[in-house]
Amino acid sequence: MNIHRFSLVMLAFLLSTCASDVFVPVYHVSFPALPPAWQAILGHPHWRVTWIGPEGNWETAETEQSLLPIRLLSEWTTPVIAYPYWPQKGVLPDTLRPGGGLFPFDREGDRIQLSWRGGVEALVYLELAAHAESPPKGTPRLPQYFNWPRFRALLEGPDLREEVRQDLWSADWKGISLKIAQGGFDRRRIVPQSKEALQVPVGCRGPWIGSSPFGEPLYEEAGKGLQVQVSGTVDTYLSSEGMLRCTQGAWMWIPFPE
Repeated sequence: MNIHRFSLVMLAFLLSTCASDVFVPVYHVSFPALPPAWQAILGHPHWRVTWIGPEGNWETAETEQSLLPIRLLSEWTTPVIAYPYWPQKGVLPDTLRPGGGLFPFDREGDRIQLSWRGGVEALVYLELAAHAESPPKGTPRLPQYFNWPRFRALLEGPDLREEVRQDLWSADWKGISLKIAQGGFDRRRIVPQSKEALQVPVGCRGPWIGSSPFGEPLYEEAGKGLQVQVSGTVDTYLSSEGMLRCTQGAWMWIPFPE
């Protein structure tokens, strides 16, 4: 997504609403607890946080602390997205799925509580913002006015397909966001993306974790190696010894620095 172009759109909106006269409070971002397997394998994370600041620009900050102070406006729904990463191991931001939240829905006093489910919501917001710059057809669907309470209720409810309910990142949110931009929101569009099994003879001890915080740890089968599920893009799996990058029919092993 071209965040610079979207920033210009947001800035124009701010100017039209006299945003310079609005008091901008400070909120403290609180991060979700790591899944136990992530914590055991990777340890304490750094966080790279991105949000829309008071001037309508995308802002980014990095921290190892449990709280991060940020400033944002309260005129509309605003995303906060946080990528965990481990620089000492070479695990960079975007390697694993992010946590996130939506202001004001995740505000508790002066705190914005991020969650792993909120990472899905924040990503959908970013995708809708990108499509609003060049709408697929008709009037652009601005993400700040999307029906987020309805969307959140669906993600928390029993109507999702079982596979998606167990792991929200199993769905193709980029494709779903495009369909929302083209024709509106329909829960029937939330389906798991197609994947196929890949057998990898890595020979490193487990457990292994995937890029989704909702996934269960994986273990190698004796004499068979590690069986992973891969999509049409690059999928990532990690153990205490290194990182496995997989595509359909190919894989690469990247050991962690000593």
